[in-house]
Amino acid sequence: MKTSTIAIAASLLAASPAVAQDRPREDQPGWTPTDIVVTATREKGYSAPEASTLRTSVPIIETPQSVQVLTRTLIDEQQLTTLADATRNISGVVPALPSEAVLANPIVRGFESEVFVDGLIAYGDTAVVDPSSLTAVERIEVAKGPTSLLFGGGTGSPVGGLINLVTKTPVDRLIYAASIRAGSFSTVQPSVDINVPITGNIGVRFAGDYTSSDDAIDKVGIERFSLNPSFRASFGDTDLVVRGSYSDVKQLEYAGLPAAIARRVDINPFRFSGATNAPKTEIENLMITGVLTHRFSDKVKAAVQLRRYESDFYEYASFPFFSFFPATGPTSYPIIKGTLPVHVDEWTVDASLTAEFNTGSIAHVLLGGVQYDATDYNGATGFDFTPIGVIDYANPASDVNFGAVPALGGIFVNQYRTTAVYAQDQLTIAGRIHILAGLRWTSLGIREVVGGTNNTTRSRVDPRVGVTVDIADGVALYGGYATGSRLTLFYNGGGTPPRPETSESYEAGIKLGAKQIGLSGTIALFRQFRDNVPVASPTIPFASVQSGRQRAQGVEADIIWEPSKQWSLLASYAYTDAAVVNDTDVANIGSRLPRVPEHSGRVAVRYRFTGKLNGLGIGAGVTAATASEITIPNTQRGDSFAVVDAQASYQTGPFRIGVSVENLFDRRYFIPYQYLNQAVVRPGTPRSAFVTLGVGF
Repeated sequence: MKTSTIAIAASLLAASPAVAQDRPREDQPGWTPTDIVVTATREKGYSAPEASTLRTSVPIIETPQSVQVLTRTLIDEQQLTTLADATRNISGVVPALPSEAVLANPIVRGFESEVFVDGLIAYGDTAVVDPSSLTAVERIEVAKGPTSLLFGGGTGSPVGGLINLVTKTPVDRLIYAASIRAGSFSTVQPSVDINVPITGNIGVRFAGDYTSSDDAIDKVGIERFSLNPSFRASFGDTDLVVRGSYSDVKQLEYAGLPAAIARRVDINPFRFSGATNAPKTEIENLMITGVLTHRFSDKVKAAVQLRRYESDFYEYASFPFFSFFPATGPTSYPIIKGTLPVHVDEWTVDASLTAEFNTGSIAHVLLGGVQYDATDYNGATGFDFTPIGVIDYANPASDVNFGAVPALGGIFVNQYRTTAVYAQDQLTIAGRIHILAGLRWTSLGIREVVGGTNNTTRSRVDPRVGVTVDIADGVALYGGYATGSRLTLFYNGGGTPPRPETSESYEAGIKLGAKQIGLSGTIALFRQFRDNVPVASPTIPFASVQSGRQRAQGVEADIIWEPSKQWSLLASYAYTDAAVVNDTDVANIGSRLPRVPEHSGRVAVRYRFTGKLNGLGIGAGVTAATASEITIPNTQRGDSFAVVDAQASYQTGPFRIGVSVENLFDRRYFIPYQYLNQAVVRPGTPRSAFVTLGVGF
């Protein structure tokens, strides 16, 4: 990381302390928060009536879009530690595994989604911003369908949904909490969360953790480290929040197991797929975020958000490459090696104004703003296409030597500049009809300084409209339409400048918020398209043309039922039909999109004892999915699966102990693994158990 940025971070954190006005906590344990979490509140339930991704105080039930929230209580009670583990609770989400951190983004409704932190993008090739830890996360929000209207940066706006991590910031009470988690795969994970109110309107908070563990995959060692300081100060009607985040992840990169041999009885499915002495891939992220908010009145508020993001990742890989080096025997594959160092510098700013007012009998919540993002990408590739040896997957002793790191060949220096202006009005008519209408104008610019010749700027206008109608107390019907746009990544057009990838989404359904019976959630029908997808050029080898079209459609349900303070039930289900509509290779048309199961879902339940057993809680869940395709064209699939998890915890005074078991019945199955679009899989994690000891004041 550059020392100049570290100096800026230090001066900001030292000179700009920050504070929160924590809203009252509900007495009952549960999964229902007391208010919207823009910075941090204490949530006590699985159900969340508001979301910071909406960027206004309008409740989720009045917004014509499917938005799900995973609260901190749910995260704690399910004893979740990674974003992949957490998002399995939400319908239509295919997580990116921690071992895929520099390889693949998570999927929402069939298309790759973006990971945001506190409403701002942190650009990366893939989901490198995934913190691999939830210690500093207050809640996780998933907004489905195009979310381009209010969010953008890097190469543009999300075209396939958004996963927003809302981080912890100071509150107005003293917190001293520490825990240590240990268990399967030699896992040791200590963590701390300290909050200190310095005065009535100034506070500081620090959350951090360290993880050392192995992996279910043999030889894969993992080391993770994160530091997350934050400050907040209130000066009358002005609030200032400064957040810092530093994370470092090191792990031996896993390339997946060739699907053609994965199910053979003479193969250990958990064996490593390359040189066991390869250097570890490392991801290093640094973010400094400042948020200045001023309330001109109870109805008018302005906000300015500024972020500096730096990312370095150093990828070292050894893997089979089927296209060039097919199998040399029934279970033997040549192994090649490569390296990919990348450095990203990004500045992002968003300035907005929110106003609430009435015109006659119509209530308005008007939001308008501007965004600017400057991202500089510096990357290189180095591949040694001479095999370093052959691995026989049926021979446990078979290995290859990684040797020297390959010399760098291709150098890529790209500059992305994104400017956007957006406006949105949310109207309420007669207290029961809620209309959303908005437009976003975006200028998308790319300049390939090294490794290309493109120097182009494209403009797009993306609308969003929708309506929600309250048909009864806590029941609403809704429908919405939106588009999105962004520049495509790593496009080789053979001299043709890239056009923006675009998306178009329709959805309709029912929203529930019946507090009297503790029932909330969304049932949605959706249909969306992604256009200008890069596909192989029919005339130029190794080049692309933007003629691809993909479609995803289906039904989703996310329901939470909390009939009393003892019980919480979460149920989610998705039917997703995601396929290729157009491609230069006609054989690909009709192929299902990789990694997307047709049917998937989860049911999780929690019971909290009262009386003599007060402090004891038990929970269990089942996660299931049908088999999904591995590649396009569809030639091989993963497995269908249903796995059971269970948790128990007991708290007495400041002390807490938790026990969790994953894959309780040790179900063996394979899921698609994203590695160079090859037909490789990863075995599902076998039965594993963990114990967490914690203390908090």
